[in-house]
Amino acid sequence: YGDHRDLHLSIRRQRQMCIRDSYMDFFDFLISRWYLSLPLLVTLIMWWMYETNKGGKKIGPSEAVELINGDKAIFVDIRDRDSFEKGYIHGSINIQKDKFQKQEHLLNKGKAIVVISENGLDAGSAGVELQKMGIEEVYLLRNGLISWEEESLPLVK
Repeated sequence: YGDHRDLHLSIRRQRQMCIRDSYMDFFDFLISRWYLSLPLLVTLIMWWMYETNKGGKKIGPSEAVELINGDKAIFVDIRDRDSFEKGYIHGSINIQKDKFQKQEHLLNKGKAIVVISENGLDAGSAGVELQKMGIEEVYLLRNGLISWEEESLPLVK
């Protein structure tokens, strides 16, 4: 039994060393070929910046409340109907992003729109669609309803 266990540990150590060596080879390659690595790194950073900022400015719940209370914006909740009915922000309208064109009459183009999603991940693409429709001021609720609930703000249920 002891020899079997020693063999198992030896194989395990070899795998760990092999993985570590693979990472070292990869980093050695990146460093020795910096002229290839640098453009890749710059491209990845620019892509990340574009993805995180597309569709509108991310705002927190307190900023969203200020816009709504000042009658400068409306909430557009892009979740499906079932999720919306389980709990939504007072005064928000429910329009899924694939139905913006059909429901355009509900979007007051004179006001900014705050896009609400479950966790903030879908909001950017919805913001892009709204901007394509001619809505100039689009805001995205950072982290969606998760941030709203974290600040103990009320939902209509």
